[in-house]
Amino acid sequence: MAAAIKYFDTAKVAHCRVTTGILNTDGAGASTDFTWYNSAPTGDWMPVKMIISSTSATGVGDPADCLIHIFADDATTPRLIRTIDIGNPAAGTSILPAFQTEVNFGPEFIFPTTMNLSVSVSVTTTAGNLDFVLFAQAA
Repeated sequence: MAAAIKYFDTAKVAHCRVTTGILNTDGAGASTDFTWYNSAPTGDWMPVKMIISSTSATGVGDPADCLIHIFADDATTPRLIRTIDIGNPAAGTSILPAFQTEVNFGPEFIFPTTMNLSVSVSVTTTAGNLDFVLFAQAA
């Protein structure tokens, strides 16, 4: 008999902020875990979309020329699942927006409750922060 289809019907949102560059890509001692708003998923969950924004208190966020590394993390051993090269976007100003991009995830990324995502950035931001917001669906 075939396994029952898994339905994801609970919206979840998580966030984190990164400001310091880390060169290694193995995630050891370097990645920043996402923190769930309200509560972490209590069943299997699936990342759907991540919004990455360069932010600062004065509007001049500048992420520098960097790579963004996304890890699957079981709180013991982070494993790299995606690297994004954002190039060298222009700094934001009072009349020009700072860098922002979206990363979409497919249904191949389904995690148990023991897993979280974490991120690192290869170069320290020139100005401001890199903020990450993760939208997920949970069972």
